[in-house]
Amino acid sequence: MGFYRKNISDRQADVLAHYVDILGLDADAMEYFKAEEFIDDKGGPIDIAIFEPTESFGYYLATTAGLSAYRTSKNFAPVELFMILPPSWKTDFNRDEYYWPVEFLKDIAYNLIKTGKGIFPPQVYVCSDKKYLKGTDTIGAVLVFPEMTPLDLIEDKYDGIYTRFFQLVPINKAEKAKIDDVGVENYIKFDLHDAEGPQFVVKEPAIKKGVTALDKVIEHNEKNLKGK
Repeated sequence: MGFYRKNISDRQADVLAHYVDILGLDADAMEYFKAEEFIDDKGGPIDIAIFEPTESFGYYLATTAGLSAYRTSKNFAPVELFMILPPSWKTDFNRDEYYWPVEFLKDIAYNLIKTGKGIFPPQVYVCSDKKYLKGTDTIGAVLVFPEMTPLDLIEDKYDGIYTRFFQLVPINKAEKAKIDDVGVENYIKFDLHDAEGPQFVVKEPAIKKGVTALDKVIEHNEKNLKGK
């Protein structure tokens, strides 16, 4: 994995290789974000990787790399978490609307370790009761089985222990209220599925566009046409 392989742990390299092998992703077409916060030296950091779309898998994929080094519960297998981003997602990570999945995955991962909560679908994770990240109205996520990927993606074995790979679908405040009303299983069944199957792709960022000179001319002409 070139540069990345020299700067990450064996487990992190194995996790990334799992996505490459199963989904046909390209390790050389990947943004890698090293964590600044360490939980302990033994487990190591939890980094975030974002793979670019390929012919085999036409979406961006953002994943934790290192979460499975921690056993959050003796009753559940170690886990890595990922989100699927639309193919139009941009790698302009200086812009909040494209960078927020990195911070969001870190927040979820570190909170799960600190709380010692077992990780298994379906579950709802809430980071805040209001928008807390710039560039998105996401306040939490629903943990689901990765229906949009091959079945082989769900698990891999490292050091004699199976690691599970589960997907997060971000939710906003209104969606959290809906889950509270109908329950998480009904929300997944009816709100995250339609006739075409699971709709687990992260929503397109809402980009606020400034008013240009052309916009002003169009607005002026429209007012004249309407007799204003």
